[in-house]
Amino acid sequence: MKKLTAILLTVAMSLSLVACTGKGKDTKKTKKTKRTKKTQVETDETEEPTETPSESETPTETETETDPTTIPAVLTFDESLDYIGLDTPSEDWGFYAVFDKEDEQTCTFGLIADGLQISNSQHQALQAAIDADISYERDAEIDAFYADGETFLNNGQAGKKVETEIREFRTPIFRSDTKIFSFALTESSKLPEGEFWTYNYITETGERLFQDDVILDRDGFAAYFEEIFRDPEAGSDYQTWLSDQIARIHDGSLEFTMSYDAVNVLVPAYHFDYNYSAYKIPVIGHEELFNLEYFGQTPKIYSIRDDIHNQIIWDMDGDGQLDELQAYSVYDDTQGPEAVTLYIRYNDYLFDSSVENVDIISYGVDDVIYMNSNDGDYVYVRMTAPDSFIDTYVFKIENGKLTYIDMFYDFLRTDGMINPDCFGVADVFDTLGSYVYYNEATILSNNGMPDIWYNFWNCNGRAVTCKKDITGTVVSKSDLIPSANRISMTAGSSMRPYLYSPNERTLIVELLTPNMDNNFWVDVGFDKDEDWNITVGGQDIYDLFYDVMFWG
Repeated sequence: MKKLTAILLTVAMSLSLVACTGKGKDTKKTKKTKRTKKTQVETDETEEPTETPSESETPTETETETDPTTIPAVLTFDESLDYIGLDTPSEDWGFYAVFDKEDEQTCTFGLIADGLQISNSQHQALQAAIDADISYERDAEIDAFYADGETFLNNGQAGKKVETEIREFRTPIFRSDTKIFSFALTESSKLPEGEFWTYNYITETGERLFQDDVILDRDGFAAYFEEIFRDPEAGSDYQTWLSDQIARIHDGSLEFTMSYDAVNVLVPAYHFDYNYSAYKIPVIGHEELFNLEYFGQTPKIYSIRDDIHNQIIWDMDGDGQLDELQAYSVYDDTQGPEAVTLYIRYNDYLFDSSVENVDIISYGVDDVIYMNSNDGDYVYVRMTAPDSFIDTYVFKIENGKLTYIDMFYDFLRTDGMINPDCFGVADVFDTLGSYVYYNEATILSNNGMPDIWYNFWNCNGRAVTCKKDITGTVVSKSDLIPSANRISMTAGSSMRPYLYSPNERTLIVELLTPNMDNNFWVDVGFDKDEDWNITVGGQDIYDLFYDVMFWG
């Protein structure tokens, strides 16, 4: 294992969001974080996104009864699969900092690299296949980080201008069960701009699956793909993207991930914590195009994402018939998002937020997720709010109807969330400035609402630099137990927020040095009062640090 992993993974493995192995839980948060609205597919910057039916239909156009459709006999629906112990990637990271005295700014050079280590030892063949396929790219990313980090430090010490750069090696997971393991490489210096590499395996053997293993009819699938994504009014960039995908389908080289009911293509897009959108090509309705051996079966708890029309077709109540769910919203342009009405059609039932007195302020539906949990079936309707945040409205399916539960603001960290018992969330906390922090959550036995796993949230953000000497308590890297040692962080020292407990208002920082072997983790005596006055060791943070920046 590389030095970066050996040095910096200790607390990450025990506390910092690795595959939901811990059970420490915290209370919910109310602070929102930013994310732009997901558009249909990347379009020219000057064009408005094309409306999908879920955004533009009126209640009278969609409020129609639908006859349940019997599940095709050739598609097996059961909950016979198990998760394999890798629902979210682990993270390795490393950071260097240089303080520019002239500009009084701290420049940070860092790397966050996903790791795919399966905790279940029964899947050694799969682990070997994953390692063989991505180890070269990941190792090269880490090696380049060390080489470029040394240059970054040398340039800074020589008085040359350097800039903040946080590199990432990202591998979101789309399936992780005893039949299929599927993930994508979405961020890496090795990736050509605008491209993503995808990896699908048979879990038992580690055999890698490619297009012709999963999609049986190139021409038929190309026509189906074009039917889904055709948009004559879209600009040239979109048309080029579509033509490229169709060409790849015809030559058998399409990049795709797999979910329980679909294959997914990834397109570049800005989200709060990731750089892609995953667009679903459903199996149901076109079963003849797919190798159905790989679809339909699920673990006992699981989630299903919507298609491009914010629609899900699936047997949600287990009665052997397909159910149809679709969410869309309508609002008066003259009154704005405060006048929005959310509609959710579930078979022949229509939920109307105005009738049910559910207040919603939004510009429209972003995406929809069906969550099969241990205490019921839930629907997440995620909507873009006027401030570009995402508000998630939670509903429970009961007796053929939808009951509103509550809403929350946390961001999901991927378009490939698969396990309702283990999924990443993000939030913004004000510590040494405004930073994005990460945690994991479960909805099990919690009425569909996210229940946070860990007391401490972790941060991979930029550094700040001390204006004066600061003292703090050194904590153990493995379990955060305070030592008897106090440490003096002298003026000019750089540190970054690392772990934060919003309930206890405890902040652990990583004191950065040119040699990461010599870094310390320190409890700095953070506090925040009801008026949002933030202190470290009883002193105002503006008196202690350069580069303190808050959002909003």
